[in-house]
Amino acid sequence: MEKEILQPLALLAKRLNLTDPEPEEYILTREEEDKRISYEIDQKKIHKAYRLREFGLSEQDILIKLSEIDWEKEIDRKGILRQANSSKHQNIWHSNQRVVEKENEQKRYKELSERCSAKYMFNLMKWTSENEHGKKLIVNDDNKFFITALCYFLSNDERFEKELGFSFKRGLLIRGISGLGKTHLVRCVEKNELNPILVLSMIEITDEIKDQGEYEIRLGNNKIIYLDDVGTEEPIVNHYGTKISFFKNFIELVYLKNQHKTFNKLIISTNNSFSEIEEKYGFRVRSRVKDMFNIIDVVGKDMRG
Repeated sequence: MEKEILQPLALLAKRLNLTDPEPEEYILTREEEDKRISYEIDQKKIHKAYRLREFGLSEQDILIKLSEIDWEKEIDRKGILRQANSSKHQNIWHSNQRVVEKENEQKRYKELSERCSAKYMFNLMKWTSENEHGKKLIVNDDNKFFITALCYFLSNDERFEKELGFSFKRGLLIRGISGLGKTHLVRCVEKNELNPILVLSMIEITDEIKDQGEYEIRLGNNKIIYLDDVGTEEPIVNHYGTKISFFKNFIELVYLKNQHKTFNKLIISTNNSFSEIEEKYGFRVRSRVKDMFNIIDVVGKDMRG
C-alpha cells in the first residue's frame, strides 16, 4: 500500500522538477583549478596574518607561523572546485545569452531597417503633415531635394551618399530663411521608428539657461538631436554673472568627445551664413560645423504667406 502511494509521488516530483538535478558536467581545466585553489589559500593567509597582527606578532613571526600551516587542509578543496565549476557554467550560460540577445537585436534592427525605408519616411511625412498638423504636404522644386535627403538620411539609404554625394559620418545642417517649412518637415518624421528625433528649440533652451543656469538634454529613446533655429537665440546668456554660450559649448564638446568623428546623430537648422555663425560663436565653431555637417540649402518663398 505504501509503495503504491510513493510511486505516484515520485512521478509527480519528477514532473514538477522537484527531484535532485543531474550533476553538472565538470569543465574546469587544471590551470583553472590551480588558480582557484591558490586564490582561496591566499585569502586564508591574508585573514590569518591579519588575526596574528592583532595579537602583536612581528611580520617575521607571522611569516614563520604561516609557513608551518598545511593550507590544503585548511580549505574544502572539493567544495571550492564544485562552486568554481558551477560558476563557470553560469558564466558560459550568461555569455551565450548575450550572444543570443545580440543576434536577436541585430535581427530586429535589420527587419526595422528594411521596413523603415525612404518611402516609409516620406509616407510618414505626408500622413503626419495632414493628420497631425492639418496641412497637406507641399512638395516642389524648392524643397524636393531637402525632403529626399532627409528621407535618405533617416532611413540609412545608401543613395544618401551614392546619389546625393553626402556622408553618413556627418549630420545635417539645414540652411534657409524662415517660413520654408524646414522645421515642419523634420517634425513630420520625428516619431519615425528607426531614428526617432528629439526636437529642441534654441530659444527655449536659452530661456531655461537664463532661469536655471544650465540645460540638460534628455535623449530618452530618441536617436537624433535636432537643434532648431540656431542663431536666432542670444548667443551668450548671462546667469548671475556667468556667461554661457550653449551652442558653442555643445558643438565643441560633441566634436572633442567623438573619437570616431561621426556626427550623424545631429541635425541643426539655421537662417545664418557661415560668416554669421563665426560672428556669433567664433571661428572654432564655424570650423567645427563645416566639418561635422552635410549642408543643405533650402530656398524659395515664405510658405506662411
